[in-house]
Amino acid sequence: MKGMLRKFSVTNYKNFKEKITFDFSNPHDYRFNNNCIKDGIVNKALIMGKNGCGKTNLGFALFDISLTLTDNLSHPYQSDPGSFLNGYSNMKEALFDYEFQFEESIVKYSYSKTEPFKLTSESLFVNDECIFEFDFNSKKHKTEGLSTLGAENLRMDMLDGSISALRYIANNTSVDLRSPLQYIINFANNMLYFRSCQDGNMFIGHLKSGYNMDQYIIENNLVEDFQNFLNESAELDLKLDIVKDVNNSALVQVFDNKRLLFAPIASSGTKALQLYYTWSKLFEKLSFLFIDGFDAYYHFELAQKMLKKTIENKIQTVFTSHNTTLVNNDFMRPDCYFIIQNNSISSFSDNTDRELREAHNIEKMLRNGEFDK
Repeated sequence: MKGMLRKFSVTNYKNFKEKITFDFSNPHDYRFNNNCIKDGIVNKALIMGKNGCGKTNLGFALFDISLTLTDNLSHPYQSDPGSFLNGYSNMKEALFDYEFQFEESIVKYSYSKTEPFKLTSESLFVNDECIFEFDFNSKKHKTEGLSTLGAENLRMDMLDGSISALRYIANNTSVDLRSPLQYIINFANNMLYFRSCQDGNMFIGHLKSGYNMDQYIIENNLVEDFQNFLNESAELDLKLDIVKDVNNSALVQVFDNKRLLFAPIASSGTKALQLYYTWSKLFEKLSFLFIDGFDAYYHFELAQKMLKKTIENKIQTVFTSHNTTLVNNDFMRPDCYFIIQNNSISSFSDNTDRELREAHNIEKMLRNGEFDK
């Protein structure tokens, strides 16, 4: 059981001056595309919004828990103290609130920071019962619930906010693998964010170091499988192979009269597909997936195909996009499409007084401003 994210809130972080809440726990009673909902929680969400509204920063905020609790891949923008707090706010801390559902338990994990690696407070509640609350500035702590984690004898008074209390407990106790604390650690360890952009591919989470996509495909004997994926997904007709020398192997594209290295000649769209393909081999291990700028280099028909393909996975997934052709009840449903605007994020269903039905053209409604606040 990997658990699911029910709700996330962040305040005073990057472009989010006021509190913004992403609520996955409020699906409506639609009778179609139910694979986008799991255990009463939105399992597939696609976020729309204008440039600069905060789609990417929302991803960074969601993945701050990965920065806090793991040594997995991070992005420099996450760990930059100069851009951590909102530029317009007088608040000295950013606030992060996560609410998870693990089996029958609702687990709330919250913390505040003055900078990326400096916590000022931290708390953990399970079914509204306090497990711990730490104020690292005043040293006023509530630790009565630590006995449920077998951590009552740890020197918690030594913590100064440079390391998470939750992480400290997990590292220094024999925590039950089914405990809420271990669920959070596992969830954070298996989150993945990725995007393909002009500056190159961006990864956050899941792995502790990056990797070369060509080498991953070669070393795992996936050349033919990758070739078939490209040909089937993008309706291409290419042939791939490997060339070897004494020191290394390289992925090449085979033409009638020559073989050319794949990486220098691959289009932006093909490279984006390669990024998707290599990460897709790890999807079954993930707890949460965030694909930013999901279809930035895809033709709209390819974008629709890849959206359908990703929806088939069981993993809780968030996409961001500007492509309105993806807004269609044939793919998802109105309570799984979200829009960021005016420092809030809400589903299409919650942004209109109309009763949305399967036959509605929600792309046209979006274009006509039906879901604007």
